[in-house]
Amino acid sequence: MQVSLKAEPRTAKGKERVRKLRKEGRVPAVLYGHGFEPQMLSLDGHEFTSLLRRRGGLHGLLDLRVEGDPGGEHTVVIKEVQRHPIKDIILHVDFQKVKETERIHAEVPLRYVGEPAGVKVGGLLQHFLYEVKVEALPRDLPESIEVDISGLKLGQTLKIADLPQLPGVHYVNSPDENVVMVIARRVKTHLIEAEEGEAEETAEEAAEAPMEAAAEEPEAEEPTADESEPDEAESS
Repeated sequence: MQVSLKAEPRTAKGKERVRKLRKEGRVPAVLYGHGFEPQMLSLDGHEFTSLLRRRGGLHGLLDLRVEGDPGGEHTVVIKEVQRHPIKDIILHVDFQKVKETERIHAEVPLRYVGEPAGVKVGGLLQHFLYEVKVEALPRDLPESIEVDISGLKLGQTLKIADLPQLPGVHYVNSPDENVVMVIARRVKTHLIEAEEGEAEETAEEAAEAPMEAAAEEPEAEEPTADESEPDEAESS
């Protein structure tokens, strides 16, 4: 089921006007697509943030409705969300208009089900991917991909090539890319200890560098009597 989102046309340009728009609780956005004139929009910031939380991210198709526009109903995907580097604020949103007859690229979340057999005997599940890139027609685009990992044994790895084959869906990721694997607990511990050891060595080297540089710096020579005292003949 596609979710609907309302938007309003936006005519304001420039940093000051966009900054004022954000102070009013709205988020600037743009809608573009193949053979479609880009359209500037604005969104209700609270509504859009709530939508992202409910959907768990940027995945799937949306029904975007531009208020006041007779032809303002569009099927879209969210291509990019720009966020403030420090504050938890959405700065801008890019929507891509899609056509039912054109294949699109999108990121789809992986939903893991089952407890791996290797975990039951003491192993640890290592995740490499939580979503994958796919190519599909809009009608074939899944909201998520269910992956059964219950049969994964200790030391086994699940790759892209092992994911479920869905009608009309092509995986863009390399077939050999790792998705999840079950590793021995002692291997995990060894990796952590190795990383901690490398971090300690780096910190020690950084601390010793200034002391070594100071030790190698030559001491300033004291001036000789001739250099430090004026010549008696000249002073007289």
